[in-house]
Amino acid sequence: MESAIEWRRADTAAAAPAGPCTSAGDVLAALLDSVEGGELHIRPLRALLESGRFARFNEVGLALRRAFRDPAQRDYFIARMKPHLQLVIGVLPSGIQRHGMLPPEPSAPAPDALRLEQVSDAELRQWLVDDGSLIYGEFQRYELANYFDAIAPHLRPGGEMIDLGSGLGKVVMSAALALPFERCTGVELLGYRHAMALERRARLLALSQQLLAALPEQAQQPEAPLALPVGGAATLRHLLELDARIELREQNMFEADVSRASLVFIYSTCFAPLMDALAAKLARELPEGCLVSCTTFALSHPAFRLLQHFPANTLAWTGVFLYQRVAVPEGAALPPPAALYAPDPDEWEVRARAECAAYDAA
Repeated sequence: MESAIEWRRADTAAAAPAGPCTSAGDVLAALLDSVEGGELHIRPLRALLESGRFARFNEVGLALRRAFRDPAQRDYFIARMKPHLQLVIGVLPSGIQRHGMLPPEPSAPAPDALRLEQVSDAELRQWLVDDGSLIYGEFQRYELANYFDAIAPHLRPGGEMIDLGSGLGKVVMSAALALPFERCTGVELLGYRHAMALERRARLLALSQQLLAALPEQAQQPEAPLALPVGGAATLRHLLELDARIELREQNMFEADVSRASLVFIYSTCFAPLMDALAAKLARELPEGCLVSCTTFALSHPAFRLLQHFPANTLAWTGVFLYQRVAVPEGAALPPPAALYAPDPDEWEVRARAECAAYDAA
């Protein structure tokens, strides 16, 4: 379905008032403008990579990186990678490249250093999944505004929005401000990201209290009208109850309770190997009528009816899909598991060897 929306192409000047806030709308604009992006956040590498979940990440990753860098091991490196190409974002895993999160090591590794030959296929697969999960991506501010415009016609006041893989909380906090949800919940697996999101939430709430307290007395009435950015009417309670309306959880998305959701948001560009399992979970647990949006990769399950597809470079830099949870006829056949990103192995090898040659020449 083609959309008549005129998409924003870049961030625009702040809509927040230059002077003191004199109305609920002024406060809302200032709060939206204050929500922080997270693409350039500093990752606590040592604490992260020494944590329980990633305790072996360094060891396996260094073995893979040594094989990539050693011309004598290139054929073996390429052979080991080929069965797992659907797990890699791009040509080579991010972690083994110069900008990756693996630590430097001496040119001559320790005699007892793990070799790629000692890494099982299951371990390598898990390492590639973990490497992808460490990549951080989010909508730019203007893309998020486009997204809100796109979904607004499908929303009803109330309900719960859930962001699976909520990172530093940008989408959750922005949605709580701009959209008419009763509650917005973020679910994030990585502890350091969850901690940073809590800090940002605290700053947002502190600013909200400060701005609301400074409003003229006549503008502080809970039932004072408030126009939301995407259309629709609310009252000042939308902001007065912000603390109760934003919840952030440190949790595996597969363990999250989504049974009361009215919108599930998934920035799934790095979730290719998880999409089938996510679709199955959501099909089991979501109420009928719930909206689901995801990026880059479609949901292949009969429980989800596609409402709109926004191709790459329209709403955002990547494609965005909007679905609705529908009833599945009894006995309906489920599609086989899909390899959502699986480049041709021979074409991949050509590109991988070019990357290797570029590394050697640098």
